[in-house]
Amino acid sequence: MTTTSTVNGMDVSQLQAKWQQTKTSDKADVKTTEETNTTGSAIKGLGDNFASFLTLLTTQLKNQDPTKPMDTNEMTAQLVQFANVEQNIGTNSRLDKLVSMQQSALASSNLGYLNKTVSYEGSSFTLDANTTDTPLSYSLDSKAKSVEVKILDSSGKTVRTFKGETSAGKHQLNWDYKDSSGNAVPAGTYKITASATAEKENEVISPKTYTFGRVVGVGSKDGETTLMVDGKELKLSSIDSVH
Repeated sequence: MTTTSTVNGMDVSQLQAKWQQTKTSDKADVKTTEETNTTGSAIKGLGDNFASFLTLLTTQLKNQDPTKPMDTNEMTAQLVQFANVEQNIGTNSRLDKLVSMQQSALASSNLGYLNKTVSYEGSSFTLDANTTDTPLSYSLDSKAKSVEVKILDSSGKTVRTFKGETSAGKHQLNWDYKDSSGNAVPAGTYKITASATAEKENEVISPKTYTFGRVVGVGSKDGETTLMVDGKELKLSSIDSVH
């Protein structure tokens, strides 16, 4: 008569079949964990699978033929695999915590941009009662023969015209908030433009203008810090300077 060993209502052959399924699903669980970052679920699944593995191993050891002991090499290899998976899950968990801490620290430091005046590539800007500085500037890729910079009001009318520096590089525009007649301009939306004449007849120079605004909000988009400036969402990498 053949004696069949059972554990929890299942014989050893059934446990072995279940264990083969467990090994396959275990690898899939680890891959899914990496993709979805559900470390807690991975740890629970690993624990359940390891319990089944130990049950199968101890049952086989108890019921093996003493004259023909089972080969435990495969079981030992599985134990090593379990240990490696557990270490990987633990490493991922600690990395998740480090990333979370870094994001929290970054969010706190980004709050320092609130109410700051920042300069960035653009043309429009707003003057109001709180404006104390107008960091307007322009840049040239190469030396020009002449440069003309204009300040326009919201209707497109020229408020002030400047003769700019002609050397290559970035140049600050010093404006005292007055029009060409020496009168203080009212609060409102304005625009800076720059045009350049090249020294060579066939050469074209396209100046870049830099405007400014006050930061009223801080956020994040696609993993990068963003600043809300005068109704525009600007990436932190596009900010030229902070004042």
